[in-house]
Parts: sequence; structure tokens; C-alpha cells
Amino acid sequence: MLVLSALHNLLSQIVSPGKLHTAVLLTPTGELVSAASKPRRPKDEIRVIVGLGGEVWRETKDQGMGMVDSELGKILVLPVDDDSENQDFGRFLHRPPLMLLALNAAEDVEWQELQNKGTALAAHLAKPLGQFRDILVPMNTTGLTSPSSVRLA
Repeated sequence: MLVLSALHNLLSQIVSPGKLHTAVLLTPTGELVSAASKPRRPKDEIRVIVGLGGEVWRETKDQGMGMVDSELGKILVLPVDDDSENQDFGRFLHRPPLMLLALNAAEDVEWQELQNKGTALAAHLAKPLGQFRDILVPMNTTGLTSPSSVRLA
């Protein structure tokens, strides 16, 4: 069973005021799962990050991550996947990751710092989430997920 409070606590550990201020976990179809921010942000801003994160991922999934500068700051999107050792990022065209991790940081935070923190957290999250692959990412005949078929226990 996925415990949302545990996911929130993990996301909270990576955020810090004025730097990497928001961490969001979302499904590959763009549904918000959990978010943490310091200072607390309005839900509308979190939804904007989810929307931008989902769009960035759709455009860059063959590269294995996505980056964008926005009015909200830098946004980095990484896959949370139980096959993280596989460096063939084209696999995401046919098999979506378990989840997506979107990190939002101030403009002065280096992309490499965001990537290092995000990669470590995504790998940490992938281990327990991997056991739920069949529930989290059911496949249809085209290899894409249906938004209505994604369930969280």
C-alpha cells in the first residue's frame, strides 16, 4: 500500500526555502500524487508545476529528463522508474515510468545540483514503488497509459 504521508515526508526532506523550494510527485498522465514546498505554496502554483512538468516530460522523455525555465523558477522533471540502470531513455516512449518527479528551484540554483538531488530521490522512490508497477502503470495495447486506469492504493 502506498502511504501518501510517507511520500510527502520524503519530498519534504529535499526542499529548502529559497533554493529547491518545491518537490512534486505526479503520474505520467499528469495527476498530482504528492507535493512538498518550503515555504508553503498555493495549490494553484503546485498545479502549474504539475502541468508544466507533464508537458516538459511529454516533449523530452526520449532524453530521460526535462528542464525548463519558467516564471516560477527552474523546473526539472525526472522519471521515477524501477529500471533506472537502463540508460536507453527511448524505452519511455513505449513503457512509461512509475511516476515523475518535478523539482522547482530558484533561478540561482545550478541545474547540476537539481539533477543530483532529483536523481538520488527518484532512485530512492523507485525501489518501493516498483512493487506496484502493475497497479501504477497498467499498459494498454498501444503501450500508453489511460488516465482513467491509473489507481493508487
